[in-house]
Amino acid sequence: MQLCGSAGKYATDAAFPVGVRRARAILVAMLLGINFAKMHGIGNDFVVLDSISQKLPANFDFAIAAQAFCDRRFGVGADGLLLLEAARTPDCAVRMRMWNPDGSEDMCGNGLRCIARLVQVRGYAENSFVVETLAGARSCEILTNTIRVGMGEPIFDALRIPIRADLLDGQSPLDYQIPTPFGALNCSTLSTGTTHTIIWIDEQLSDEKFFALSPQLEIAELFPQRTSLMWARVENQNRVSIRIWERGAGETLACGTGACATGVAAQLTARSGETVTVKSKGGELEIAWQRGGAVSMSGGAQIVFEGET
Repeated sequence: MQLCGSAGKYATDAAFPVGVRRARAILVAMLLGINFAKMHGIGNDFVVLDSISQKLPANFDFAIAAQAFCDRRFGVGADGLLLLEAARTPDCAVRMRMWNPDGSEDMCGNGLRCIARLVQVRGYAENSFVVETLAGARSCEILTNTIRVGMGEPIFDALRIPIRADLLDGQSPLDYQIPTPFGALNCSTLSTGTTHTIIWIDEQLSDEKFFALSPQLEIAELFPQRTSLMWARVENQNRVSIRIWERGAGETLACGTGACATGVAAQLTARSGETVTVKSKGGELEIAWQRGGAVSMSGGAQIVFEGET
C-alpha cells in the first residue's frame, strides 16, 4: 500500500521538499510490517489493528495512521481505523478504540461488531463478553447469524450530547427546525456514544441537497463537537431508511450508532415502535429500545481479508 498521497507536481521523491520527504519517511517506518485485518459491518468498513497479537510501538501515532490506512486511493481504504487491545478494566475482555479518516477519535457501533467478530475468531473470549469503549463498557453476544451488542443508554441532555440549547430558541433537541436554503429541516439530536442529528424527510433525498447541506451542518455552530447526520425517511412503524453523513468521514454506507439514534428518535417522536429495522445503503440493522434502558443493535460483521504493510 502507498502510505502517502500522490506526488502530484513532484515527479520523484527527490523532488519533494526536505520536510515532506522526512515526514513520509517517518510515516513509512512507523507503519512498516504492521499486520491488519480489513473488516466491514454492513458496508461500514475498517482497517483493524490487533495489539494483543502484535505489540505496536509505544510512540505509534494512531491519528496519523488512520489518515494513511483509510485513504481509498493511496492506502488500504476504510471508513475508520479500529484498534483491538487488552482491556484496562477487569470486567471487560478487550478494549476497542476507533479513529475517523481525518484522525479524530470516536465511538463506532459497526466497529464494535467487527471487534466482537475478531475476538471470536481469534479466541480471545467466548460468545458472550464485554468490550471497553470510548463510550463505556458494551456487551457483545455472538449469535448464529448475527452479532447483538448493547449500546448503552441514549443521552438526551444538551450539555452531554452536546448541542447548543441556547441556539434552539426554546425548541427541544429532539424536535426542532434548522432553516436552510432548501427550506426548514425537521431534526432530532441525541448521543448514542457520539453526536447524531436525525433529519426527517418525507421524500427521496437528492444528491444536490445531501452534498450541499451535510458538510455544512456537520460543523454548524449548533454542534460544539460536530455531528453526524442521518437523513431519515420513515417507511412504516417498523422500518426507517437512512442516508448517512458521518463527522470526520463523509458519506458512509452504514453507521451503527447512527442507526441506534434513529431508532430511539423515531420512537420518541411517535414515528415507530420499540423495535425498528434501520436500512442504509450497506444493509439493515435491527434496533430495539425500551425507555429508560439500553439500546440493542443486531447485525453482521465480516473479515474481508488480512494483510501486512
